[in-house]
Order: sequence, then structure tokens, then C-alpha cells
Amino acid sequence: MDKVSQGAIVVVAKAPQVGKVKTRLCPPLSYEQATQLYTGFLLDTIEIARKVADCEVKAVCPSAQDARELRQILPASVGYVVQDSPGLGSALNQSIEECLKLGYQKVFCISSDNPTLPLEYLEAAVTALDKNDLVLGPTEDGGYYLVGARASCPYLFEGMTWSTETVLVETMERAFSHQASFQLLPRWYDLDTGQELARFIRELSLVDEGQAHHTRQALAAVDYGELLDVA
Repeated sequence: MDKVSQGAIVVVAKAPQVGKVKTRLCPPLSYEQATQLYTGFLLDTIEIARKVADCEVKAVCPSAQDARELRQILPASVGYVVQDSPGLGSALNQSIEECLKLGYQKVFCISSDNPTLPLEYLEAAVTALDKNDLVLGPTEDGGYYLVGARASCPYLFEGMTWSTETVLVETMERAFSHQASFQLLPRWYDLDTGQELARFIRELSLVDEGQAHHTRQALAAVDYGELLDVA
């Protein structure tokens, strides 16, 4: 590339294959519906990330085949990081390492389940790294939806037990032990369970209609009356 942007926002993604994405939402959704919804989440998340000034957007995915399939649905400007090793920790670490080597000064990894994440949260993350080594976006279940760094930080990911309520706390403890300064962003929530999806559907009516366009399309094909009884 001729001129490297200040930052890279890397979305953790995989190809939207039926039966392989958002399976914790099945039931109440069918595998086909969950796949359509995942695709909406991913497209909307990418769209939000592309609005951040002076940041390029990439997707980190588990295989070259995933990258080929994602290229069929994601904007042409999106770049790709193909994992050398499986697992979330490897995805995050490799994304940061590769982007730093390419010359990006700040690298941010976010999950694909953020169709209504406020743009100002991502903008705050970019600003946070002006004065901190790391930035973290906590989720309500004890994990995080964003991790950003301006230097290599494999110590955050090696040997981490993911999908537990202690991920954020352990991550902060690791940062402290390596004398890395960090800033926390506002809390957000995941979209992994029927209860979380029901909450999201309720709150979607309060969000500007221009947001989450792809997710709204996916939901339009779902009779989600029963979902609203979950919460």
C-alpha cells in the first residue's frame, strides 16, 4: 500500500455457513435464520468500522476458504488476515502482529456481533491509544467486544480460557503484570443467546432507522414474537 492509515480495525469473522454460525441461537432460530442474522450482524459491524476516520478495515478468518467466501459479501475495500493457528487467541494476536508489521500505528480487534455499536465507542478507542498501551471494550458477560493495542501484546492471549465471565478481569491483570497502561470503553453486550437477541430486538426500535440495515432485513424474515417472550 502506498500510504498506511493510522489504524486498522479487524473484525473477527468466518464465512456464514449454515449450521456453523450463531448456533447458540438455535433454538429459538433455525440454522438458516441464524446464518442470515449472522450475515446481517457482520455486514453492519463492517459498515460501522468503515466510518472511523483514518482506519482501514480487515476481517480475520479461520481459513483461506472463509476469506474467499467472505470476499463475495463484504466490501471490496476490506482486507483479510487468514489465521495460521485456530482459536480466538490466535486470531487476535496474529491480527495485531500482522497489522503492526504493515505499518499501522494502532490495531483494534472487534467481534462481528456489533450491528448497533455506537460509532463514538470506536472513535474513543482510537483516541485512547494516544496515551495508553491498550484499550478494552467490556461486555456485560465479563468478556470484551474490543481490544486495541499499539504494540505487540501476545501475553494478553496466550493460554486464555475464553467465553468465561473472568476474561476481562484476567486480561486487565495480565496488562498490570506487564506494566501496560489501558483504558476501558463503555460497556456493551453480546448477541449469543435468545435472551440477548430479545433485548436487542426491543432496543433496535430505539435506534435510528438508518442503522443496522442488514440486520433489520434479516429480522424481517423471522417471526420473532416468541423471541420477545424469552426475556
